[in-house]
Amino acid sequence: MDLSIRIIQESDEYQVIIEGDGATRILKAKSINELIDSLSTEIKDLLTVKESSDTLKSSNCTLRGWYIRIPITKLLDMIAFLVRNRQGGDDTELIMKYLDSHGLSRSNYRVIIPTLSALGLWRQGKLAREAEELGKAVISGGSELPNLLYRIAIRNCALREVIERMAEGLPINDSIKLLGLTRRDEINYTSNLLEIIMSSDEFKCLQYSKALDNYLRGSGCFTVNDLPRGCVLNQVITIFNYLVSNKGFHLMSLLGDVDVTVNLSLVTTQQSNDYAMIIQGGKPIGALIGDVITTNSNYAPRAREAVDRLEPIAAKVIRLITYCLA
Repeated sequence: MDLSIRIIQESDEYQVIIEGDGATRILKAKSINELIDSLSTEIKDLLTVKESSDTLKSSNCTLRGWYIRIPITKLLDMIAFLVRNRQGGDDTELIMKYLDSHGLSRSNYRVIIPTLSALGLWRQGKLAREAEELGKAVISGGSELPNLLYRIAIRNCALREVIERMAEGLPINDSIKLLGLTRRDEINYTSNLLEIIMSSDEFKCLQYSKALDNYLRGSGCFTVNDLPRGCVLNQVITIFNYLVSNKGFHLMSLLGDVDVTVNLSLVTTQQSNDYAMIIQGGKPIGALIGDVITTNSNYAPRAREAVDRLEPIAAKVIRLITYCLA
């Protein structure tokens, strides 16, 4: 395993960025002793982690630790600047050029890098692919920015928990408390980020899934207003999870076709773009694909349309050497 450890000192605080085997961890420390203790614990944990690298790569949550010391609007503006002026040069030098051109101290570099790293936008000393996509969205002024930020944020384990709690109805201020932030600027910047994320279709789909799950389990009523069109997979995953946990014996024959020993108590789903991995014991054992169509008396063409839409996704999953459960 290759480990990259970077320590940045800002006044009386240390920020540590640990990258290795598909995972990134962000630490804060107030003293040298605290830094050494935290670093030792994290490295030991990382080296003894039992999940395979494939499992880490397929996970939507590969970032540990939350850090933000720059307003989200400034961060997006800077990323757009880097993408616009990037011509195969040094990304670190481009950050310095951005600071210089905006009359900002170069010392801000010490808070920019940990912030980018905590969002998975900076890896191994340069902008990540996700940052390039984000920068292009800012430049074009496209409506995809909230959805991109959502997908980026849920890769951070801490932010993912906060976003899920908000989708369950917890107020944003109470959700932020889960992060244990004490600095007013960090709280404000995090709140601004989450407000943008809450406006995304992705977040609305998550709210829908949470409400549907509660309804299926007999908790409360279920109403849907202005549901985004892209929520089909969320619906399929939510119903599948409900069936596995509550009606599992009906699915034994279905999952029995998969060449593994099925333990329903260990079966979960993990969304991956336009399909969902079926996970057992931390390892992918299949894939879940869903679509919803409306039919009339002339149903055959509509069914063909559904197959045509699902076929590219199924082919993609098969190429990844998984099974397809449609």
